[in-house]
Amino acid sequence: MLSEPHGGRLIDRLASTRERERREAELASLPKLHPFIDQLYDLEKIGIGAYSPLEGFMDSATLSSVLATGRLPDGLPWTLPVLLPVSAPADRTAAAGLHLGDDVALMGPTENFLGLLHVEEKFSLDRKAVAQGTYGTVDPKHPNVGDLLNGGDVALAGKVTLLRRLGASGERPELTPRETRELFTQKGWKNVAAYQCRNPPHTAHEYLQRVTLEREDVDGLFIHPVVGRLKKGDYRPDVIMAAYEALVREYYPPERVVLSPLTITMRYGGPKAALFLAIVRKNYGCNRYIIGRDQAGVGSYYDPYAAHRIFDEYDIGIVPLRYEESFFCGRCGWMASPKTCSHPASGRVDTSQTRIRRALAEGADIPTELVRPEVAKILRQPNVTLTE
Repeated sequence: MLSEPHGGRLIDRLASTRERERREAELASLPKLHPFIDQLYDLEKIGIGAYSPLEGFMDSATLSSVLATGRLPDGLPWTLPVLLPVSAPADRTAAAGLHLGDDVALMGPTENFLGLLHVEEKFSLDRKAVAQGTYGTVDPKHPNVGDLLNGGDVALAGKVTLLRRLGASGERPELTPRETRELFTQKGWKNVAAYQCRNPPHTAHEYLQRVTLEREDVDGLFIHPVVGRLKKGDYRPDVIMAAYEALVREYYPPERVVLSPLTITMRYGGPKAALFLAIVRKNYGCNRYIIGRDQAGVGSYYDPYAAHRIFDEYDIGIVPLRYEESFFCGRCGWMASPKTCSHPASGRVDTSQTRIRRALAEGADIPTELVRPEVAKILRQPNVTLTE
C-alpha cells in the first residue's frame, strides 16, 4: 500500500465551490492581511493536505515543541515551523485589533481572496530563537534566517480555509496529494520513491534516480522539484521544470516516472529540512525517499551527511534511500560512487552545479559527462538564474 498520510489522515481545508461562493459575500467585511508569498505557499499546502496533519498555522505551544524536540505536541515528528508572522505595517495595524475567534481574510498578490484564518492565538515571535532552533544559526547571510530576522515579531495561529489555489508556476499542473495517490494507484504502484530537487538535473542526479528505479522494492519514481521562492543565484523555476521535462521525456520510461512541481519556499535547513521535505512527500503517497549528499543545505552551515543521519533519529514511516556523492569516472566511462569505483580521484569529473554555472558564465560547452544535451540546451538560454 501507499504510505498513509503523516498522522494518519489527509487534511482537506480546501473550500468547495459552494462554500467559497457562500463565503464571498462576507469577505469584504472581514479584516484583511497580506501575507508574504512564503506564507501564501504554506496556506495552499496546508489546504490541500501536503502538510498533514497541520490544519493551520502553528501556535506558540506547537512552535516551542518543534524547536525543542523536532516533534508536534502529540509526539509526531515535525522539524520545521510553519508560521504566519505579521510583517507589513498595515497588517500589524489590522492584527492589533484582532480577537480570538475572529476570521481574517488572507489576500493574494493581486488583492484576491485566497483563504481565511480562524484566529486561535496571537503571540510574540522571538525571531532569533526561531532561527537558531530551526536553522542552527542567526547569521543573516543564511537566506531563510535573513528573511526571518527581517520579518514580523508577532505571529497569528489558527486553522485555515483555502478558498482557491494559487495556480502552478508553469505550464505543467501541480498535482495535489490526493491526485498523486489516485495516479499512483491507477499505475499499480505500491512502493513509490520521491526525489527532492531544486536544480536542473545533471548526470549525478540522473544516476541516483536510475539506481533507485533499478531497486526491486521500488515500483515508480516521483520527481518533485521545488519551484516556489528560491534564493538569489538558484535557477528560475521555469528552467528547472523545462530541464526535467526534457530528461523525463527523452530518457525515462513514462510508466515508471511521474513529474510534478512543488510550489513552496525552499527551506535551506540541512537535515531538519530534509526530514520535513520527506514528510511532505509521504503525504503525496511516497514510502521511499532519496537522500543524496548535503540535501537542503546551503553554504557550509551543515554537515553534508547530516541529512542521512537524521532519519535514524526520527521514524516518519518512510524508507530513506541514502546515497553518497557520485561522480563521472573517466576510467569507468560512466557515473560511479565510492562504493562502486576504485579509481583515483584525479580521474573523476566534478558534476557540481558550480562547475555547470562556471561553464555557462564563460560561454563554454557543457560536457555530456555533466549534463544531457537536451538539458544543456535549456541551460544555455539567457538569464536562467534568479537575480533577486
